[in-house]
Amino acid sequence: MSALRNHTPRPLRFVLVLAVIYAFCWVKGWPKYYDDEELPRSQRQRPEASDGPHRVKQDEIIVSVTSTAVDVYTKLPPMLVFTAPEDHGQLLFFSDLQMEIGQWPIFDVLWRYSQNFIVEARELGRYRAQVDYVRKSLPIEDLRKKDKDEESAIQKRLDKYKILQAMAAAWEYRPDRSWYVFMSDDTWINRANLCDWLSQYDAKERAFFGNPPNKDHPDPFAAGGNTIILSGKAMADLFSENSKEHRGFLKNWQNSIIDHASAFDLVLNVMQAELKLEVQSAWPMVTGFDPTTVPFSQTLWCEPVAVMHHVAPDIASDLWRLEKARAQDHLSSAPLRVADLWQHFMTDENLNDTRKDWDNLSSESLNARWNILFEGDKPEDGRARSGEASPQACEASCENNAYCMQWSYSSLVQPNWNTNPQTKCHLSSSIRFGFHKAPRDWNIKGEDVTLTWTSGWKKNKFAAWADQQRCKPQHQR
Repeated sequence: MSALRNHTPRPLRFVLVLAVIYAFCWVKGWPKYYDDEELPRSQRQRPEASDGPHRVKQDEIIVSVTSTAVDVYTKLPPMLVFTAPEDHGQLLFFSDLQMEIGQWPIFDVLWRYSQNFIVEARELGRYRAQVDYVRKSLPIEDLRKKDKDEESAIQKRLDKYKILQAMAAAWEYRPDRSWYVFMSDDTWINRANLCDWLSQYDAKERAFFGNPPNKDHPDPFAAGGNTIILSGKAMADLFSENSKEHRGFLKNWQNSIIDHASAFDLVLNVMQAELKLEVQSAWPMVTGFDPTTVPFSQTLWCEPVAVMHHVAPDIASDLWRLEKARAQDHLSSAPLRVADLWQHFMTDENLNDTRKDWDNLSSESLNARWNILFEGDKPEDGRARSGEASPQACEASCENNAYCMQWSYSSLVQPNWNTNPQTKCHLSSSIRFGFHKAPRDWNIKGEDVTLTWTSGWKKNKFAAWADQQRCKPQHQR
């Protein structure tokens, strides 16, 4: 070393020292993480289950989306945009008319029935009309009923005839996968959470997950959604060529489809009759809520979220941005929880001011468990004082109740779906965002009246509680 120093000119030694220092700083400045876009596709990380005993890869989950012809071009393109390109190969789209979105085929599954059945089935009138309109180059949008309830009833009837054929087509196009998800076109899915949850179950055994409808509520699927998840074994036992026992079962069931209330009801009976398989609840991993309707509360705060229903495209866009931000912050390995939805959707929302013509869902049927009971003739612990007189009185009632996080006031008495009688004031121990609700004119016993809604929240009170919460790592059950 001394010999090198003696024979190296002083200026050159100075340059070498600077080079070593620069190289050290350069290496030290290398990032600990790289964004996915900076890495070759083969080196990008894909979240996969690690906690459960049955590891599930995302390319082993086939997601089949069922739509209808009048909605295909409005609902499916956003879903494609918000789905990661590497998951496109696991997507299948089924509808009641053969269509295309760019390179994506939308498979008509009703054509799989015999021509005689299509002509004779009373509930397939809309399908026959759609085919006729296409042949005549008429706009099928004109077939949509102006009355939303009437149109919804038509679509629900068509869904019954699509579901079993969609299941058969999913196996035909993507056979021998581990899991098959069947969902509607307004459903959002977090594949990482879904993989983690399904890793608890063996796809080589028969399994059927979903949330049976609650027939006591106005919308039976509002709480749990209508998504159906089947294991590869269950699908193989029904649709594989080796399954001789159930060969031809689709034709055996087609004449009884009309007797079922919904597509879910039909699948439920088919699974029971053909496979002796009962449905297992998927709640709250699969929920009918979206970020604007989920009840933020202690009950659900730390629950992971895998599937949400009734998700509008603008909300789906916000969810995509949330997942993107979590990936950039290297949080993809942590489950997305209800608490994360609060942080992303609600913390910047102005909930400190009372909103007129707004319903925060305090009295909605799914809020019954959080709807606070009122006192009777005598004060009772935990119960709220009456707030029937006015919106201000309702707000004061909420303010004076230790459990109240939000209130709503209806100009006409409305049900609360619990032991409370019909009231104008509705208090809740959960926080829900809700939506704008314009005044609605009614005629009650010959008298014209108007129903209006006013809502308020105790956001600061809830936020103080939320700031103290820490969700422990837990496997998603």
